Amino acid sequence: MNFKILNGLLDPDERIAYINRKIESCKNNYVNVPFKDPAIGIINKLGKNFELIENEVENWLTPTPSSDFIFMVTVENMVTFIDSNGCKEYADKLMEIVNNNVLPDIPILIGIDHSLSGGVIKAIFKEYGEENIRLIVFDSHFDFILPKIRCGLIHYDLENNPNTKFSPYDPYIYNRPNSYNADSFLYYLLEYLPPENIFIIGVNDYPSKTAEEIDDIRVRKYVEFYKTIEEAGVHIIKKEDVEKNWDNVCQIISNTNLPYTYVSIDVDVCANTSIKGARFLDYMGISHRDLYGLISCIKKSKIIGIDIMEFDVYNAGAKIFGKIDRTYDIMSEILNKLIDKCLI
Repeated sequence: MNFKILNGLLDPDERIAYINRKIESCKNNYVNVPFKDPAIGIINKLGKNFELIENEVENWLTPTPSSDFIFMVTVENMVTFIDSNGCKEYADKLMEIVNNNVLPDIPILIGIDHSLSGGVIKAIFKEYGEENIRLIVFDSHFDFILPKIRCGLIHYDLENNPNTKFSPYDPYIYNRPNSYNADSFLYYLLEYLPPENIFIIGVNDYPSKTAEEIDDIRVRKYVEFYKTIEEAGVHIIKKEDVEKNWDNVCQIISNTNLPYTYVSIDVDVCANTSIKGARFLDYMGISHRDLYGLISCIKKSKIIGIDIMEFDVYNAGAKIFGKIDRTYDIMSEILNKLIDKCLI
């Protein structure tokens, strides 16, 4: 059985702090970035030889743009790219690459923007039939949320949270179209994959009881949207479920009648507990030991595709508060465990 690693350097992060970090780091040629490509960081830790298929991404959209293109790294350009469905264009290109250059070998995507995973997953659908595939996503976030729903929550926060991190003068939190992006790509996969075949594990943003009781149309839309997807059949396993009901969660993962499984990992599923090398650090994730255990629970179904996404190349493997971040060590160990399962 052969494996092919693909890199995914798409990084259209529109947050001003992250854009400023790119601009400042470019001035010293990114000397403090351990690996400009997380796929290389993982391969270096694996201790195995893998073919790496490099996917072309416009330089200004990568995590470490060159000095020739850094002028294009602005909030305006990132927002325009996302709103014009640029993420979908890259995911579709990746789907063609997997179809033409990878399958029937097992694709392993390693990169930044989680929206790219949709391209690999759709290629897998075509090869194996979506009705035969279980999609397991380890993620702190529920990546079904459309921009209009997300913006509504931001506006509510602006009006009601004195410590809000948002600004009412930010023009990019208004009138956003419902694009395909890292926050919404799973919603668009519902067009192809039966919802009952999808498992989201480690979720931290499940609507709280407090949110359910808020009498505001914007919050109600978010809660209803979330619950509607759950009621359609998508399996949502919260972080607290993993911590309090381990045996039940393991049983859910191990029991399936579907012959094939695709595993998608957002590294923020372990954010702040075990790693700091994730793009989003807004939640305390599960421990890496819990993730190791959950991987071991995957049984009775052949793994036919893997991705590990949402690396922050500035923090992953870097020295933070006097300690070397272990993102690459932990995720390479996860990948080794998944590869071993493919070989059983």
